[in-house]
Amino acid sequence: MQGYTGQYVMRDFNLSSGVKTSADLNYLDQRIAASFVLYPKPFGIQAEYNLGNGPEFNKVTDAIEVMPLKGGYVTLSYLIKMKGQTLIPFMRYQYYDGGKKHERDARSYNVEDFEFGAEWELHKNFELVVNYTISRRRYEDFLKQDNLQTGSLLRIQAQVNY
Repeated sequence: MQGYTGQYVMRDFNLSSGVKTSADLNYLDQRIAASFVLYPKPFGIQAEYNLGNGPEFNKVTDAIEVMPLKGGYVTLSYLIKMKGQTLIPFMRYQYYDGGKKHERDARSYNVEDFEFGAEWELHKNFELVVNYTISRRRYEDFLKQDNLQTGSLLRIQAQVNY
């Protein structure tokens, strides 16, 4: 479990000309979250969910306002050991609905990603990760008020450990 409460101060250089803000650029910023990890032996789960309130751009009012936020992810994995190698296939679902205070105008986000892939440790010094992501993301600020993007991507990563 984790959480915090406080005030977040928006930076002038991160605001679009014309966006409405509070007079002092201060916004309530609160989060509470829960995390869970079950390491794959052989089945694994990693999950986190958070909710709270924070600064977010509202395109109806053209203003940054304190609004609710929520989101999290869950990853399911399975450990397979074979002939000195390790294979961990996985699936992940991620969801977020809320503002991102560090971005321009505290951009409003709605994100849904589904991802699947595998991590293959061929040797203790070499790993290969391949995953495919299907994504639907809406993010909006004062300058981009209707911005929905959908798509997918393939990621291949090789890692050498020494």
